Amino acid sequence: MPHILFFDAISDAEALSVGGKGLSLGKTATAGLPVPPGFVVTTQAFRQFSERGIRSDNDFQQSLLEAYTKLGRGPVAVRSSATAEDAADTSFAGQQETILGVEGDDPLIEAVERCWRSLFTDRAIAYRARQGVDAAGIAMAVVVQQLVPAEAAGVLFTRDPMDPDGKTMLAEASWGLGEAVVSGRVQPDRFKLDRGTGAVIEKHLGLKSIRITKDGEEHVPAPEQQVFCVSDTALSQLTELGRKVEDFYGDPRDLEWAIAGGKFFLLQARPITVAGVAEREEVRQSLIADIKRKADPRGTVWVRYNLSEVLPEPTPMTWSVVRRLLAADGGFGAMNRDLGAKPDPTLGSLSAFDLVAGRPMANLSRMPRMQFTRPPIEYPFGMYKADPRKALDLKPTLNPLAGSGCLMGMFRLPGLMMQLSREKRVRTELAASFADKFTQEIAPPYILAAKAALAQDWSKLEPQAVVGEFDKWIQVTLIDFARESLKPTVFADQAWVNLSEMLTPNLGEERARVAVGELSLGAHPPADADLPKAIRNLAAGTCDRTTFLEQFGHRTTNEMELAQPRWSEVPEELTKLVHPEKAHAERPMSIEGSWETIANEAKFPGPARDQFKALVERLRTYLGLREAGKNYLLLGYAVIRRALVELDRRFGLNGGIFYLTPGDLPDLLAGKDLTGPIGTARKRRQTELSLEVPAVMFSDDLDAIGRPLPEPEGGDKLEGVPLSAGVAEGPALVLTEPTAAPPGEGGYILVCPTTDPAWVPLFVRAKGLVMETGGVLSHGAIVAREFGLPAVAGLPGVTHRLKTGQTVRVDGGRGTVTVIG
Repeated sequence: MPHILFFDAISDAEALSVGGKGLSLGKTATAGLPVPPGFVVTTQAFRQFSERGIRSDNDFQQSLLEAYTKLGRGPVAVRSSATAEDAADTSFAGQQETILGVEGDDPLIEAVERCWRSLFTDRAIAYRARQGVDAAGIAMAVVVQQLVPAEAAGVLFTRDPMDPDGKTMLAEASWGLGEAVVSGRVQPDRFKLDRGTGAVIEKHLGLKSIRITKDGEEHVPAPEQQVFCVSDTALSQLTELGRKVEDFYGDPRDLEWAIAGGKFFLLQARPITVAGVAEREEVRQSLIADIKRKADPRGTVWVRYNLSEVLPEPTPMTWSVVRRLLAADGGFGAMNRDLGAKPDPTLGSLSAFDLVAGRPMANLSRMPRMQFTRPPIEYPFGMYKADPRKALDLKPTLNPLAGSGCLMGMFRLPGLMMQLSREKRVRTELAASFADKFTQEIAPPYILAAKAALAQDWSKLEPQAVVGEFDKWIQVTLIDFARESLKPTVFADQAWVNLSEMLTPNLGEERARVAVGELSLGAHPPADADLPKAIRNLAAGTCDRTTFLEQFGHRTTNEMELAQPRWSEVPEELTKLVHPEKAHAERPMSIEGSWETIANEAKFPGPARDQFKALVERLRTYLGLREAGKNYLLLGYAVIRRALVELDRRFGLNGGIFYLTPGDLPDLLAGKDLTGPIGTARKRRQTELSLEVPAVMFSDDLDAIGRPLPEPEGGDKLEGVPLSAGVAEGPALVLTEPTAAPPGEGGYILVCPTTDPAWVPLFVRAKGLVMETGGVLSHGAIVAREFGLPAVAGLPGVTHRLKTGQTVRVDGGRGTVTVIG
């Protein structure tokens, strides 16, 4: 394959050589669409010369300059074209380099090399990680194209994503080159166009204070700022160009265009990677129908409960795997049976959780059945309906007659009391000896086996064997080991309740609650599982990175998500975890031994005092083992991920393995092309996550899925331009430059001046986005929608109006930002 290909020599056969953007430009140019002439420096050149430089090979350098001469040696645009760019499910909008107004031999060489280097910038790496794209198979081609001396330029969605009927197009435009629009440097003019006639249905004047030319950025005179930069007649011509491009590809497209001398030029045409209103509604109705089938005929309440804290938005593969842990016939159900419970056998592979629009939510009708075939407990649905906030603090009520009627309930009552008594006895007996059994007999062989599995040479395994390891470690980790590792949580909870009951008569309910909390602070995991201590030691310099990774390399942030790389895979992430300035911060004093103080306060006599001390020791032991159990379980979880990563690499899926399920693996091994299903699953998940879901949902009001959440009362509301649907609430992080994010897990609302791609690493940990400027079709807005971030722009001065730490709510559908506190 040659190192340089002109547009007229490009076809689908060259896709891997010219990248997404190069392929699109080549095909549209060959089809006769108005594409400025240009050529592509292929991925073969990238692989051969990117490390040693273009000037290292005289023949290639000469070929590049000769191609430039054929374009007339005038100003050109030099743009990246990575092999995963402009795909149906990942646009890579703005993630790699674009250099405009390049003129001359040396500047051209430098511009091509800059594009090559941009494959490894922080923003490109962050984007690939968030989208689950494996960097191993990516290469960079570079497009070199005559620069259009644009009078105005912009973007066009051939299907307006906010139009449920699909009858309109959406255009944005500004003076000069289109970089001002796609980079979010201006608030562009915005136009809604009739698809059929090209007539302007709506138009909104933007704030076009700057324009970009081949010579750089310049101020736009005030009179020009007050007029639209494209006439209605020209917009009709743009609509016609949009129809031609859509006819050529057969699907909606996101175009970049420029107009010069009354003629339109097509600069880019990529798939629209976000769902429109009609598609969003179709997904919403499908979700409602699915959830309705999971509801109990007598009514069901779903609550965003504990699991959502550690696994807020699982990928399809992760959810399929985690369900084996949660299921009645999985690890959780096995633990319950070991502890004397009798889960409803009709549940099978079901669990107490359902996936609702991409988020795990507890099904309160099913939750009691995880412990009882005929549950004697229930949740007060009527009370929750009257005040949904009470469902966020779940407290089941005992009702032995539930679901049985009075007479049958009375017959069942003795057997029920025997079962409850038996469960309590079994738990008490097991708790007395389980700690030693777990640490000496259960955990050690499992840990050794998991470490051996991780250390093996996976590249030597046949694909079928890799799938075998995947299946094996799901069984070993999430069923066989989980049934044991989950028990310390139950035993710790039992000790907590027993201590509270013991203290309450003497201290009162509130003081007893606080006292047990104080006693729990004396709990510590075993040394080999004490992650907080290891992090402090790493920050203080008393533990080196190699030692830390040997012990905790299988851990990471958002670690229940299988698509998330472990620290051993991305050791550079430890710099975000460790902050030396905090290593020597004052730590809370240990209150181990405070049981004596609290025993004195409660005035316990001798025998009661001994019993109290034993309960405190049991509480601390099992709180520590709860964390150890999680740490060890995640070791086997890392083996499961390792198998998936290997399959992803073998079959060139670029992270797509996480958008399949275990049921797809036989087709993968059989050689079937799963690119389509992966793209569909990515887009479906993105659409689901854009739908609002209340924290408490009722089966008689499933239309709440996708319904805008009520506005908070009494807040200071700002109204801007809606960019990306959805609602998010959290602390504001106000930045005027794309600096590093503060320590922590994220969850902030990013408030910034613009959507320049340099901000993308901050998108990864954000819940929502607020910008002073930026259009619906800017690169940053496109990426925000791909990431599922609610986003609002068009709020001049918002970086001064909002303060870091304020609680704000972003409604990307309404275009509002509300200051809550």
